[in-house]
Amino acid sequence: MDDEYWDTYPETLTTADVAKILHVGKPAVFARLHSGIIPAHQVVGSWIIFKAEIRAWLDSTSNQAPAGPTAVVDVLAAYGDELSYRDLMVLFDKTKPTIYRWLQTSEIPAYHVGNRWIIHKTQLRQRLRETSNQRVDDE
Repeated sequence: MDDEYWDTYPETLTTADVAKILHVGKPAVFARLHSGIIPAHQVVGSWIIFKAEIRAWLDSTSNQAPAGPTAVVDVLAAYGDELSYRDLMVLFDKTKPTIYRWLQTSEIPAYHVGNRWIIHKTQLRQRLRETSNQRVDDE
């Protein structure tokens, strides 16, 4: 799968996208998400699946020699130290009401200053680690 192929998909994938990429049904995708085979994050029952993490996972499971060193996946690299609710809408591919609900219920760590939500990248990165379905033994 080359860059041209991956460019047809958004940065945040749906379970239907993953099913299409893997050529399996959605029940198989959900089973693999729950078991941690497919890398993803579960926030309040929603699966957040980042294209970059899926690409890295598929590269790591390939029986072909990698073209180069395995890249570290950082889905937050393109964002500044502070994110807005709009950034979260793009990152998670969720609506404004969903993002606001997650902010108001502290599912996403943030500060409400005046009429503005401020999300610190370091705290969001930690929350993504906490919601990941991947087992991390180094912490």
